Amino acid sequence: MSFDTACSIVRQEMEDLRFHPETDYIKFDLFGGEPLLEFALLRELVEWTIAQNYPENYYFSVTTNGTLLSDDKKEWFIQHKNFIELILSVDGKEDTQAGNRGCHTGELPIDFVAHNWPEQYLKMTVSDYSLPHFAENMIYLLEKGYRVSGALAVGNPWKQGDEVIYKQELEKIADYYLSHPNIMPAPIFYRLYGELLDEHLGKLPLKNCGTGTTMCAYDIDGKKYPCHMFVPLVHGKDITEDLKTMDFNNHVKLIPPECMECKILKICRTCYGFNYNYRGDISKRDKTACRMFLAEAKVVSAFLIKYLMQRKEKLDGEQILMLKGALKCYEMFHDMPYETI
Repeated sequence: MSFDTACSIVRQEMEDLRFHPETDYIKFDLFGGEPLLEFALLRELVEWTIAQNYPENYYFSVTTNGTLLSDDKKEWFIQHKNFIELILSVDGKEDTQAGNRGCHTGELPIDFVAHNWPEQYLKMTVSDYSLPHFAENMIYLLEKGYRVSGALAVGNPWKQGDEVIYKQELEKIADYYLSHPNIMPAPIFYRLYGELLDEHLGKLPLKNCGTGTTMCAYDIDGKKYPCHMFVPLVHGKDITEDLKTMDFNNHVKLIPPECMECKILKICRTCYGFNYNYRGDISKRDKTACRMFLAEAKVVSAFLIKYLMQRKEKLDGEQILMLKGALKCYEMFHDMPYETI
């Protein structure tokens, strides 16, 4: 992307933000591939944006594997850390990191990122390769004092039986959190499950993400897409005509008829871009992930009940709602056989 194109995108988005007073801030994600390959452009864009003195709230975010974070880049990020954050992709121990990403954990600037952005989680992606060692890898990083998030790799072809392994791994992590109450649970373990309590939703879930509504992506030529999963590079072709048929504002149209009666529909997650790329339709979900989501709901709801009840005298309003959601989730799904979905 050229510098002029990048500036025009920031300028346009900041102008659009003024027409949405309900929006508190805007986040500019700079990503690739590996965004630090274009560090010169990244630096120039951030410094230009700061110089505009925009009154609106904004920040930049960069997800990187950290292998290109040299000392001079570190110094620049420190100087501008009030405007930009680094998110580091780390999947665990040396063998897992090498297998998933082709680099080594010990060579990554984890301490640098954790020190300068202490509220930020290391981003752990769980593939079929690393699934059997999910707990081992997460606890390894937690023991070193890092905050770690963990999420299933989108588009991974999960097979029958993986849900059993996933449940076992999640239970190990849940036990670790319960025995280490001073450690903040990863976002995957801190779910609100408010969709199960909202009677106005009926049996339908909320839209999974902001694709095409509160989120968009720009290709290197400045053309706008619903999210990065719809840029031509992902599909190997321009899908402009197909995009005209996609309605991301009506979440009912994002649910296929065969899923409408599914018992776990409200806790099911999907990626509309992957759906289109793999199955030719933004509504057609990855059915191999259904059992994984059920396993997750079983463990996380049971964990939250125990975790929050340990703190029942000090719960705030959101945590009380979270406890109610966990109780509802446990009631609905804890004894549900995997074969029923």
